[in-house]
Amino acid sequence: MFSISARDRCKTCHTERALRQCVRTKRGICWKCCNELRIDLKCPRECPYSPRFEEISPFPAFKADNNRESTQAMKYFIDIWITKVNALFEDKSPQLLATEDRDKVLEILSSYQYPGNFPVEYLMQKLELPYEQKDIHPYAEEIVAGYLDCIIAMEYNLLSNFTLNQSPLLDLEQRYNEIISSIPSFKKLKHYSFIHTGLSEDGSQCIVFIEINYKNEFCFILKEYESNWYIRQCIVGNPSLYFKLNSTFKSISQALAEAEEQLAYSEISEALRSFPDCADLYYYRGLYWLLCKNHAKAKVDFLDAVALDNYFAPPYMHLGILYLNEKEYHEAEYWFAALCKIEQDNMDAANNLGIALLAQGKKDEAINTWQSIVRKQPNYEMAKKNLELYG
Repeated sequence: MFSISARDRCKTCHTERALRQCVRTKRGICWKCCNELRIDLKCPRECPYSPRFEEISPFPAFKADNNRESTQAMKYFIDIWITKVNALFEDKSPQLLATEDRDKVLEILSSYQYPGNFPVEYLMQKLELPYEQKDIHPYAEEIVAGYLDCIIAMEYNLLSNFTLNQSPLLDLEQRYNEIISSIPSFKKLKHYSFIHTGLSEDGSQCIVFIEINYKNEFCFILKEYESNWYIRQCIVGNPSLYFKLNSTFKSISQALAEAEEQLAYSEISEALRSFPDCADLYYYRGLYWLLCKNHAKAKVDFLDAVALDNYFAPPYMHLGILYLNEKEYHEAEYWFAALCKIEQDNMDAANNLGIALLAQGKKDEAINTWQSIVRKQPNYEMAKKNLELYG
């Protein structure tokens, strides 16, 4: 029985990670070397990665574990295909006929159906044919590559472009960059290789599994929004850790609910080793500091949670309440107002915003806020009582 460990290197290039057994060489091989080998179409059928042809296309479909592998395989094949004599191209190579009769080649190519992820633009460029460039949304791997390239170049100020974090709130981007730059795996990042990309059943999320510096397993969780992929968080390890996250949250929540502070802190600290940019874990640690009555540290962790996920509502509420209780009403207004922008139907946040406004002597604004709540939810009692008291 053939098995490959994470430490096994490709027996061809001796550099990249061996991911599969090559039926032809009987050795472990990386996907890059696999592509270089299988484009000659001589791989035996029993190999699951051997190219498969369909009658309607001259281009084979290449099984791949990530989009980069698929695209690279097709480009390698195109490089060979355009130079070979082809009966459909008047017994000439596509490359030669393209220099003599562009229209004929375009006519032939337009009659084909192409496999998914086929690099049509690359084919046209190689044949020097006109091509109307289309806006193509980057694959998840390209987003991860851009993100990692910025880390390698220490351009942390560009990282937010690859996430949904676009909040204008002061200090959040800097906090995010500081957290990411402190992740040990990124401090000496020089090389990364894609291993596998997996899509959720509904297509709204995916996990990109990579290897860092030829030895460390690492993952990115991405979220789809308006047909684009955005980085949500990372995992120090392989994809199996992702499926343990919910049980980790449940265990931490239970420890906090039962006021078992040390157990909660221990579990949070351990989880942060694998999920160093997880907003939920920073939020849970903020709750831990509240149990310990250390409000200063709680604020820091709640701020970091917001920095990591600008649309994560609970830490906004806790920041607002902390500042409200400390009679820092302007700060309380700031966080309740910010929460109302990301959750427009959060009546508790709007009601607290009214309280913070009233405490600063902004009575008219407070009344308008409570009236708006009652218009949206006529049965929201706290806003009605505040209007009775102050309206």
